Amino acid sequence: MLAVASICVFGQVAADPGGQVVADNDDSSLFIWWLGHAADLLASQLGFGTSGTSATADGYLYTEAMNTLNGGVNGAWNTSLAGLALLLAPVTWVAGPIVSYNLLIISTPVLVSLATAVLFTRFLTRIPAFVAAGGVGFSSYVIAQASGHPNLAFALTPPLVAVIILRLLLRGPRIGFASREFWTLSLGLGVVLGFQFYVSTEVLAGTFIAALCLLLALAVFGRKVSTVAGWLRLAVGGVIGSTIAALIALPLLLMMRGPNAPEGAIRPHGVWNTDLLDPIVPASPTLLGPGSSPIPRIMDIDSAELGAYVGVPALIAAAIIVICLIRNPKYGTILRIASAAGLLVFVLSLGSPVLLGGRILLDPGPFALIEAVPVLNNILPMRLVLHSTIALFAILGCGLQWALDHRRMRSAHALLGLLVIAAVCVIPGVQTSREVYAPEFYTNSLAEVIPAGSVVKTIPRPLAWAEPHADEAMVWQAVSGFHYRETGGYFIGSSPDATVTYAAPEDALDEILHDSVFTGAPLPEPDSDEAGAAFDDLREDGVDFIVLAPDAPLLPGGPGEYEDFLNACLGEPAFADEGVLVYPLNR
Repeated sequence: MLAVASICVFGQVAADPGGQVVADNDDSSLFIWWLGHAADLLASQLGFGTSGTSATADGYLYTEAMNTLNGGVNGAWNTSLAGLALLLAPVTWVAGPIVSYNLLIISTPVLVSLATAVLFTRFLTRIPAFVAAGGVGFSSYVIAQASGHPNLAFALTPPLVAVIILRLLLRGPRIGFASREFWTLSLGLGVVLGFQFYVSTEVLAGTFIAALCLLLALAVFGRKVSTVAGWLRLAVGGVIGSTIAALIALPLLLMMRGPNAPEGAIRPHGVWNTDLLDPIVPASPTLLGPGSSPIPRIMDIDSAELGAYVGVPALIAAAIIVICLIRNPKYGTILRIASAAGLLVFVLSLGSPVLLGGRILLDPGPFALIEAVPVLNNILPMRLVLHSTIALFAILGCGLQWALDHRRMRSAHALLGLLVIAAVCVIPGVQTSREVYAPEFYTNSLAEVIPAGSVVKTIPRPLAWAEPHADEAMVWQAVSGFHYRETGGYFIGSSPDATVTYAAPEDALDEILHDSVFTGAPLPEPDSDEAGAAFDDLREDGVDFIVLAPDAPLLPGGPGEYEDFLNACLGEPAFADEGVLVYPLNR
C-alpha cells in the first residue's frame, strides 16, 4: 500500500524515470551527479568502470571530476550521498543515474514510513502505528524535500535513534551490559549514526538536537517508567554507539579538514526560519494546497524547504487528544513526552528571529543558542520540523488507537471524523515533474569525439541557481559515465576570494561572458583582445574542449548568438550533431 501510494504521488516520474524529475530547483542535477560518480568509481575499483577521471584525484569524498581547474570538490562538505549511492550502484550501472535518483525519491516516503512504524509500534498496535507512520512518510516535510533534496527527505535515522533510546532506557533491570540485546542496540546505534554521516550530516545534527529534546522530556515526564539503571544503560550504550559511529565516519571527518572546505557558515542565519503560520498555511506538496505558500519571506526560499504544514484539523485533534487522554494510564506518559519533545524542537525550528506572517515577532529567538555552536550553526532551522512532525503524529496515533478501541462511543466517532479531515488536509497531491534535458551526444558519440580524461568546459556551465535546468551540465557528465573532467560545478567549497562558494570560480571566458549570463548584455566582440586572451588562458590552464549545447533551456542570448561567437573565435566546430557543438582548443 505504501509503495502504491508513493507511485501515485510521484506517478509522472514513475512513468518516465529516465527522463523526468520532480524538482522546482535544480538540486536534482547535483544528486544525480553524485549518484553516478560513486557508482562509476565503484565500478572502476571492481575492474569494469569506464571513468576517464584520474584515480589519484578522485574518490568518494574528494573529486576533481568537477571544478577540475580549481582544486576539485570536498565531498565531506557536500551532499555526496555516498552511503545511498553505493547501495544504488547496481541500479545506476544498469539503468543510469537519473533512474537511480528517481528510485530513491519514490522509495523514500515508503522507507521513512516503515522506519517510523518501528518507533510507533513501541507504544501503539499495528494499524494505528502504521497509519500514523504513513502520515510522517507522506508528510509535507518529506514530500517537499523529495522535490530536489533526497538527502533530507531520507529521514530514517531520527525514528530509529528514538527507538534505540527508548529501548535502552525503558527496559527492565534484567537487561544488563553483558546481554545480547544491549550490545545489539548499542552496535545498531553506531551503525545507524555512522551510515547517516554518509547520507546527510545536517539530518544527523538535527537528530542530535531532537534527541536532546527527547531526553529532556523523558527526564521530566518519564520518571515513572525509567530507572537509574536505565539511564546508566543509555549512557553506556550511547558512548559505545557514538564511538562506533565516529570510527565509521572517520574518513569523512578527516576529509572535512581537507582541501576546498568552506571556511565559514554555509548559509546566512535568519533566513530559513519556520514562520509561526507555516504549520497552518498549506504549501506546494498538498493536494488541497494553492501550489505555493503566500507567507512573505526575508528572501526567496526554495519551495522544497516549506514542509512545516500539518493543518489546523491535525493541531486541533492533537490538542484534544492531549487534553482528554493525558491522565489516561495507557497514554498519559507517551503524550507528555511526545508533546514536550515536539514543542521544544518546533520552537527551535522557528529559528532566530521568530517570524509571524513574515514579520519579526522576537529577536533573537531560541535558535540563536544553536547558531552560536560551531558545526551546528550550519543547520537550517526549517529542517527541524521533521522531528516535530514525528512527535505530532505520535500524538495523533495515540488518539487513533483510543478511537478504534472505543469505536462504539460517539466521542470516538467524532475524533475519527476529525482525524479523517486532518488526513485529507495534508494528503499530498500528484507531484509535477519536468523533463531533464540531456543531449544525445553524451550517451552516443562522446567517446568518439572527446578522449577519455579530457578537460571540458561546458556552455551553459553549472550555476548555483534555485531554478530548473540551471545545473544540467552535471547530469550530462554523469550520464556519460564521467568520461571527461568538467571545469564547472555546483558545490559547497571555498576559494582564495571567498570563505564559502557554491559554484566553480569563473575562468577567463566566464569573466568576459558574465554580463551576458547575469544581465543579458550582448556578447563581447569575437575579435577583441579580451576574447582572444580568454581562450589563451583556457589553453594554458589545460582545457581541451569547449562543448556548447545550443538548445539548452538556460543558454543566455538569442538563437545562434553563442554559436556565432564561438565560431568566430575558434572556427567551425569539430563535431556538430546530437545536440552539441564541440570546439577543440588545441588546434
